[in-house]
Amino acid sequence: MHLTIPTHYLPHLPTASCAPLSELLDFLANQMSMQAVYQPVVILHLLTHGGFATRTDLAHTLGGYDEVGLEHWDRILMKNPKLTLVDTHEILNYDKARQAFTLPFDLSDAEAVTKAQTICEAAILTWIQRRLTSGSLDEPDVLRHYRVLELAKRGEQYQQPQIQEEADDIAVEEFAMRVVVMHLQQQYPEAKITQQPYNTPGFDVLVGTATEPIAFVKVKGTPKLALSFTLSEGERQFSIDKNEQYSLALVYAINLHQETYEFKIHHGAIKADSFLLVPLQWQVKCLPES
Repeated sequence: MHLTIPTHYLPHLPTASCAPLSELLDFLANQMSMQAVYQPVVILHLLTHGGFATRTDLAHTLGGYDEVGLEHWDRILMKNPKLTLVDTHEILNYDKARQAFTLPFDLSDAEAVTKAQTICEAAILTWIQRRLTSGSLDEPDVLRHYRVLELAKRGEQYQQPQIQEEADDIAVEEFAMRVVVMHLQQQYPEAKITQQPYNTPGFDVLVGTATEPIAFVKVKGTPKLALSFTLSEGERQFSIDKNEQYSLALVYAINLHQETYEFKIHHGAIKADSFLLVPLQWQVKCLPES
């Protein structure tokens, strides 16, 4: 059987037409100007996704799962980052037919890619800190910008949002969330407890504030008696990044009719010394030709 792979499914591989990554590094260090975080977010997203991203994916990242809606962030994407990065500086390419953006640089140098990612992340964090200092960001905006950064850094390592078809699944999730919030209110009676928007990357409940976080709590709920659950690699890496402030709240043996449950909470990163980690999926990427 002869299999033909459409070109829009091929990964970003270095070719003779790719510019050296040093040109992108020079732009990031010396030319990028920021009135918002859009430019480094888009570039960081592309760097962590092999140099390719659809218009829809980038809009999701810019919104940080904001409830305003995807269309709003798509308009932002096509107005600011596209005009600046594609039309003015030619740092990105935009394929109208595929509705996709690409980085026209050789991404085979892993060390240089990491350096570019670090510059983008630092630019985003610096922008957030400046706005915090000036008081121009309120708490929801701060949290959204941190979600945007997390999605840009490792969005493809998070499970894609899935629509729950069973009403019981939604009810179990909502029940588990109520239980965890109740326990957290008892544990931290003086602290602010904020449930995050659905599919916030890394955590579900913030104890404290975005500027002074006490705990990032991930909630897992199940009617099963066994303590077993699925976790994306992005969620696991978040637990490592926030090791000192991370908690995993497990609500299991849930009986919705009797409103009974078992509860357990784990503090610290999710590692093999505390959990049996079983790989269920592999992300496979093609290596550049030598």
